[in-house]
Amino acid sequence: MENIINNLQRFSKFYIDFHEKIFSVHVKCMQHLVAALPFQKLNRIDIAERLEQKKPILNPTNLNIENKDLEQLFDFVLPVIKKYSYLRKEELVRLEELNDKRRFSLKHLFSALLVNDRQVFKDFANKYDISSLLLEMVTELIAVPYFELSAEFFAKKLSKFHWHEPFCPICGSQPAMAKINEQNHTKILWCRRCNATWQFYDKICPFCLNDQIESQKFIFLSNRKPYRIEACDKCNNYLKAVDNLTFFDPGNFSVINIATYYLDILAKYYGYQLNDYFRFYFEMS
Repeated sequence: MENIINNLQRFSKFYIDFHEKIFSVHVKCMQHLVAALPFQKLNRIDIAERLEQKKPILNPTNLNIENKDLEQLFDFVLPVIKKYSYLRKEELVRLEELNDKRRFSLKHLFSALLVNDRQVFKDFANKYDISSLLLEMVTELIAVPYFELSAEFFAKKLSKFHWHEPFCPICGSQPAMAKINEQNHTKILWCRRCNATWQFYDKICPFCLNDQIESQKFIFLSNRKPYRIEACDKCNNYLKAVDNLTFFDPGNFSVINIATYYLDILAKYYGYQLNDYFRFYFEMS
């Protein structure tokens, strides 16, 4: 028991320290992107057409970011990952050397992340002996500032549309958290990659669309409020949620997602499938 507690304490410090550093670096990345990229070109995207077709707004053909800017973000982000990745340093050094020699296209990986093309990451991993999960998460940590700025750009326009799909309307990612109002039976989903939020249906799994309430679980750590796990026994996935009625200002979802890491650990204890994002930190610590 003592070993378990020590391991959790060590993981907690690592996880929070890492995100403090990565949040600071992401601010620097955003400052670079705001100065370097013509975000006004995103006005050319026909949002109505994309959303009516139930497709996210961003796709590989309308990205207005090039390899040179992604390489700058890579140079900002990778030192932080290297500092905290105790078990993957050799792979990260190899990835850094490959990038320095321009042996691969960061934009190609960025595009694969956007359309969830796991095969691109697997092929790269097999070719260069680098973990596919590591490569995907490095790409995500590089891409987040661009995704978040894009979400801010589209926020006002997006509010005019009714989007109730189980994936993000900006970048297509699956949700990581939800804000629940049980009084009026509403649920707001949150995207970890771009910080967008959108409305979804209450008591429906956003991963497999299971609406059978008897195969859904609601797990509370203590006192039942304000945070909980909403888990689905059909697909074995879970979502972290905050009750809006007992916690009026849920604040910044990005911060809450990190602060509630104990719910991810609890979900793992109950046998639910860790999302790749959290699994990555278990493997890298």
